[in-house]
Amino acid sequence: MEKYQLEDRCTLMRKSVYVILVLLLILNAVPLFPNTPKLSLSYTVDITKFDEDSFFVKLDVRNFDKDTAVFQFAVTAPGTYSILDAGRFVGSFKAMDTSGNPLMIVRAGVNQFLIYPARQLSRVTYRVDDTFDSPLPDNPVAPMSGTNIERTNAVINGQMVFGFFQGHQSDPISVRYVYPENWSVGTALQKKNGEYFAVSFDELVDSPVMFGNISRSTIKMRKTKIDIYTFSESQKFNAEFVAARLNNVLSAADQFLGGLPVDRYVFLFHFREYTGPVYGAWEHNYSSFYVIPEWNESYISQTITSMAAHEFFHIVIPLNIHSELIVPFNFEKTVPSQHLWFYEGVTEWASDLMQVRFGTMSDTELMDQITEKLRRNDYYDNSVSLVDMSLGSYDRYEKLYGNIYERGALTAMLLDMRLLELSEGKTGLRDVINKLSQQFGPARPFPENGFFDILVKLTYPEIEDFINRYIKGTESLPVNEYLLKAGYNYQAEARTGLYESTLGKFSFDLKNDSIIVSHVDTKDSVNQRLGIHQGDVIQKLNYAGVDLRMRDTAMIRAMNFALIGEPFEWVVMRGGSKLRLKAFVGQRDILEYHVIKSRPSFTAEQKRFCSWWLGRP
Repeated sequence: MEKYQLEDRCTLMRKSVYVILVLLLILNAVPLFPNTPKLSLSYTVDITKFDEDSFFVKLDVRNFDKDTAVFQFAVTAPGTYSILDAGRFVGSFKAMDTSGNPLMIVRAGVNQFLIYPARQLSRVTYRVDDTFDSPLPDNPVAPMSGTNIERTNAVINGQMVFGFFQGHQSDPISVRYVYPENWSVGTALQKKNGEYFAVSFDELVDSPVMFGNISRSTIKMRKTKIDIYTFSESQKFNAEFVAARLNNVLSAADQFLGGLPVDRYVFLFHFREYTGPVYGAWEHNYSSFYVIPEWNESYISQTITSMAAHEFFHIVIPLNIHSELIVPFNFEKTVPSQHLWFYEGVTEWASDLMQVRFGTMSDTELMDQITEKLRRNDYYDNSVSLVDMSLGSYDRYEKLYGNIYERGALTAMLLDMRLLELSEGKTGLRDVINKLSQQFGPARPFPENGFFDILVKLTYPEIEDFINRYIKGTESLPVNEYLLKAGYNYQAEARTGLYESTLGKFSFDLKNDSIIVSHVDTKDSVNQRLGIHQGDVIQKLNYAGVDLRMRDTAMIRAMNFALIGEPFEWVVMRGGSKLRLKAFVGQRDILEYHVIKSRPSFTAEQKRFCSWWLGRP
């Protein structure tokens, strides 16, 4: 137990009251200052303290003309659709006046520091831990949106290192990085006299930086210069290897779009022996950053192609066509858009279709992609609409986020086919995207609540019905109807002619170490004989006269390889009573789901529609 003398207690009390009064003063005095004069903001980031696993940041400030300052770190960032809370990684935060004297700092939350008196503010310093080595129980940061510092390389995603003063998010920023002399740097930021420049905090976040022993290659696509930077932990892969796999994808994108909408672009590839449970990519206006495990060359080649096709198309959606909620971005709180289905689903659709139309993906490979998307879609709750899924991506529907890439892409495919049907092949979704690109742009966002009306106005009245049924609504997608128009047979379930044994068709959940029956198929003949109920707590399985406890490997073998017609019983608890539910091992068809096959012969109408859809002569 700690003890304080009376004098110590009074001193602490006076200090506490003073801090509280100052905090109230600051909180009441700080608006967002939308029209405040711009600051001079110059960052220096030290990337040489490898043993401390941290970045050491210094921000020199001039022209602050308010009594109070709120320094804000990002809660989230564009395209992540997740809580980042960058302030969790920040420590040793200090502010100094022009004479080097410390100013008062109050931490107002995870991501916010209050500084007083701010008119004297000259410098802010702090350290930031890297995210690659920081295990977190809640809201982990994916490596492609995080930071890393090691002796051979470093990665900076701006929202995890830099902050901004409230009211000054749009102020220009310069950054000087301090790093080993033998390192190279890859980024889309412009450099002059040893410093990198961003026109705003948004652009700084939009421009990841990769440092280290990295290789570089360049591709020229008409007027667009494309730089590829590659770090490989084991040195298995270099920029030339990546460039060879990107060439066809970039050419397909160029032809699909009728020219690339940017004059420069940077690919940053970071290959690691172990990425953790998550890897992937993050798109930006003039660059994209990839974290990929160093597996075999065949897998890497396929991954580079599929990821790059998706991320590169983001230069159109949402980076050129986006809602008013995206630019300027709200880094202080999550503000979901109902059009996440458009940003990610349409992009995923386009990344496949452009490869098919220009010969880098076969028709068969596309059908395989559609099948896989349909199968993965089955794992999600399809009672939630794409709009609701988009709006709930940060919280209540966070677990459904992955289905944006499955059902979202399938819906985009069918929207494209519906447009082609209505226009007799003259207008597809690509044409609508091109029209949207002309009407809107990076600095001309579309209205969040008016986008569906804009889509209908640009296309056909019937598209409103499509939107209401499949984007705002939850009706089953008309996959069979439209694939048949293109000459493909589709079966949601197909018999394989093979059979497997079954001990009942039901699922079970683990709750407080109990195994509880759920989702009982009441039409299953074995279930009917057993009389098993949802909510039954399974104790054990008896098969071939042997009691098998749940989780025993012998029980798992019995469930998979029991002989058809043999007796068995489930021992369950129901309402406090132990029951022995008996039946015989049943037989069921092994089914294949979402099977797509080309018809042996196409009708003239099917051939014509398929040529509209896939771009075949």
